[in-house]
Formats: sequence, C-alpha cells, structure tokens
Amino acid sequence: MNGIRCVVVGLGRIGRIHAENLKYRVEGAELAAVVDIAEGIAKSVGESLRIRWYTDYLRALEVEKPDAIIIATPTHLHKENIISAVKYGVNVFVEKPLAPNLSDAMEIYNIVKSKSVLFQIGFQRRFDPVYRRAKSFIDSGGIGNPVAFIAVVRDPEPPPSWARDPRISGGMFADQLSHDFDIARYLLNDEISEVYVVGDSYMYDDMKSLGDPDAAAILFRTRRGLHGTIHATRRFPYGYELRNEVYGSEGVVYIGTNRDENIAYGTKQGLVYLGAPFFEKRWSDAYLEELRIFVHSVQNGREPPVTVVDGVRAAQIADACWRSYREKRPVSIPTS
Repeated sequence: MNGIRCVVVGLGRIGRIHAENLKYRVEGAELAAVVDIAEGIAKSVGESLRIRWYTDYLRALEVEKPDAIIIATPTHLHKENIISAVKYGVNVFVEKPLAPNLSDAMEIYNIVKSKSVLFQIGFQRRFDPVYRRAKSFIDSGGIGNPVAFIAVVRDPEPPPSWARDPRISGGMFADQLSHDFDIARYLLNDEISEVYVVGDSYMYDDMKSLGDPDAAAILFRTRRGLHGTIHATRRFPYGYELRNEVYGSEGVVYIGTNRDENIAYGTKQGLVYLGAPFFEKRWSDAYLEELRIFVHSVQNGREPPVTVVDGVRAAQIADACWRSYREKRPVSIPTS
C-alpha cells in the first residue's frame, strides 16, 4: 500500500507537530485533512497546510475515508475517538496516555483487539536516537546486569486547564508519567510489579482541590526483582528537566540533561546555562520517527513496535500509583 491517507484530529501543540510532519517529512504519507472542534484553529491549520479541515470528526472519517487517524485530542476523548475510527476500519495512532483511567483503557484494548486494525501509541521516547543508543548499550551487556532505574521529571509549567483535572486527564500518574513507566519497561526489559507513592499538592491549590499531586516520588519493583525511583513535579522554574539513569552491576547509563548545552554565558558569577529545551524541541526527532514507523507499519500491514498493550501497561501502573497515593501503601500490579 502506498500513499497512506492520514487525518489528524486535535490541533493543540502536539497535533500541529504531527500534522506538519505528515505533510512535509514522512515519506509515504498523505495528510488528507485536519480536525478540531474550534473552527478558527481547524481553519487556520488547514489553510496553512493547504488541506481540507473539519470541525466534525465523524464527518471527516466519512468523507475522507482515511487509512489512518492520528488522535491528539484531550485524553478523555480518546476512547470515543478510537472506537469511532476502529468501527470505520481505520488504523490508529493515539497520543499518550491511552485513557484517563484503567477501565477506559481496557475498553479500548478490547475494541482494538476485536478488529483487524493496526494501533500505535505515542511513546515517542522509544524512537529518540539517544534512548535507542542507551537501549542498545544496555542490551549488549554494557552495564552488566541492570539493577535500578532512576528518573527525574520536572516540567517548567503546569498542564493546560483541562489536564489539571485527573478525572479528565488521568492526572500526574497518567498524563505526566506514563512516558516514564513505559521507558522504564523498555530499558529494563521488565514489567513493573509494585509501586509505592508519596507526594502532595504543594504549589497549585486548584490541583489540590481536585486531588492531583503536583510533586511525588514513586518507588517501584519489577517482576525480576529490579527496582526504580521516579521523582516528578509539575513546576520547575529553572526549565525542563528530564533525566534517566539505568544502573547495572558493571556500569551505568545516563540519559538527558538539565541544561541547554548549545549556549552558555560566562560572567563574574560563573558559567551560566539555560534550562533544557521543552518537549517540542527536545523530542522533535522522536516525533518524526514514530510517525515514520507508524506509516511504514500501515504500508506493510505489520504491527507497530508500540501497541495498545503498552498503553494498557502504563494505565495499569498509573492506576496502582493512584491507589498507593490515596491509600498510603504499596500496591501490586498484575504482570501477565
């Protein structure tokens, strides 16, 4: 199959990135149309890319008859968007997290598995060149036997208004940390089997009223007995800080930095660096590569390397984190 006809629904920051990549940079893809419920946004993006635009998602599916849909809508709309696409027999790429809660994630899993469509979730770190090099080094025995995974996750600004309500977004554990749960599984070649969470809402009163922490620490254990820690916060004035470490019996891999290495200012106070670039710039190569892989998978009728199962696994871990946070105890996670 050639010329995979794609439609992007949801034109926030990541949706626009996907649309531009499909229009200009993904060989074998044809961006047929874009969709957003806000007419001004849909029209602006559609006209700038010189393609058709819609405010009605179902209408776009009916008229365009795409081979693939790229879903970048708010998380609570994923289930409805996915079910509609699957009913039309359309292959699906969906941004993380899969759903705001485990119940919806399982419903999505069941509908996807009942139909012959290809499905990929947007865990773009797996396609990042740096993470791939780290993965190759770990798998080749470069650090001996992996022992522990460590992550620091600090966003420079709070999430958008809709994402501040965990009932809609899945909150810190699904919305912010699903990437980290997935990359821990990926780098360790293992499943997270138990979590223990401590944290609170220290900075944002509205998030506190909705029950969502803005800073938390997660201690986890894996099926093979490895362990890990993840520290996350929704506010880090210094910039975007995302660092991972995999420690092994014979070495360690460090991934990421807390500063922009491209420029520094030397003054009497010393050498001053800016904070690391935020996600649009940091993951630009990965966003492009994940869509190339998805389109290639559709062209060849092969299952993508990141599937609905990976989305469900992240949802299971997030659900356990929520229970641990609320009940103040360790929570086990099924791994089979």
